Amino acid sequence: MGSSGRIAIRLILRDSNPAATTAYSLLPEVNMPKCSNCGFIFRYDKCPRCGTLADVKSSPSEMKPSVSQKEENKSDLNQFFEIACSITTTSDVDAVLKKVGSAAEKLTLTMASSIMLLDDDKKNLYFKVASGDKGTILTKLKVPVGEGIAGWVAANKEPLIIQDVSVDPRFTGKIDSESGFRTKSILCVPLIVNDELVGVAEVLNKIDGSNFTENDKAILTSLSNFAAVAIVNARNISNQQNFFANVFEILTNAFESSDRRFSGHCFKVAQLSTAIARELNITGQQYKDIYYAAILHDVGFIIEPEYSIMEHGTNKIHPLNGFEMIKNINLLKSAADLIKYHHLMYDGSGFPAEGLKKEAIPVGSRIISLVEAVEDMRFSVYPEEKIRQMVESQKGMKFDPVIADIFLKISE
Repeated sequence: MGSSGRIAIRLILRDSNPAATTAYSLLPEVNMPKCSNCGFIFRYDKCPRCGTLADVKSSPSEMKPSVSQKEENKSDLNQFFEIACSITTTSDVDAVLKKVGSAAEKLTLTMASSIMLLDDDKKNLYFKVASGDKGTILTKLKVPVGEGIAGWVAANKEPLIIQDVSVDPRFTGKIDSESGFRTKSILCVPLIVNDELVGVAEVLNKIDGSNFTENDKAILTSLSNFAAVAIVNARNISNQQNFFANVFEILTNAFESSDRRFSGHCFKVAQLSTAIARELNITGQQYKDIYYAAILHDVGFIIEPEYSIMEHGTNKIHPLNGFEMIKNINLLKSAADLIKYHHLMYDGSGFPAEGLKKEAIPVGSRIISLVEAVEDMRFSVYPEEKIRQMVESQKGMKFDPVIADIFLKISE
């Protein structure tokens, strides 16, 4: 660190061409007081956001970088690494974008920020994340591409600095009218991945009233690269989930097609099984495994054409067939055992007969075995009270008593 009291953060960003790189030096100010109430950094003796007086005895120009200020520099740099790590460790794109917006405000010393995404028809921008008290209002608004500052940036795929929006004809003031926020100056940059526009990011109003700089633009552009990657990652995950959901639907339709009376059976089993899993506070991958196993529990009938799916209660082969079919699929391998044992009863009766009973049987299998028994009775048009009596009478025998009690509770 030199005599200027600023630390340079050097970021190397790669675009879609692996040989091309862009380097930015990010130079956040460190010799300014930080509000003890809301954390904002400012040059004056009073925080412009909350009005708290600065707890300093000397003017900013007389201050020398302190140990705490050096630590704050490290904190600023850590924000970049934290955001980068978040992109690879979470599918919660909203959380990542909120971190990007917060970091953008802090490092550019601005009062508000927002990230807007391009909608599916590529005609409008909508607010994905917006800071401040009026943020929820903004999330309901759309901005046509080509209209206003954000729309201009989206249409031209170029960053834009407006030091005084009142003299720029591109500023419409429509968002200010809806939100009650008064925009004085704005820095807006496009979010681009592989030359495709994803959205725009903007920061508003320098806290100290100064002009936006090229350094501010470099900071926001760097952070926007993180945001763009997070958005694309989230969309890829969503597309994969959509793909598998449709594949599952195709598979279930295939093995239910042998008897149309059974159409929708697997979906009903999945719906009730996951409801019971939620009551057991099952979450994460275990919850997904129960859903996958429930929706595909009869998939083994695909390679047993001589059997009718109506015989699933007596056909001892289809659970093993289903297990063998999906055990080597990474996404589904943990669900394979649940399918294998979904006709194994709590007391060890049923099939396959491998000596497992009670808690040795996977909990997902214990759930599905009860649910399938219930759905079979519903298919045969048994009254709900009769079904409840059957479940009550088999608690601790065919059915796990805890799971049985949960079914009886949620079916009231």
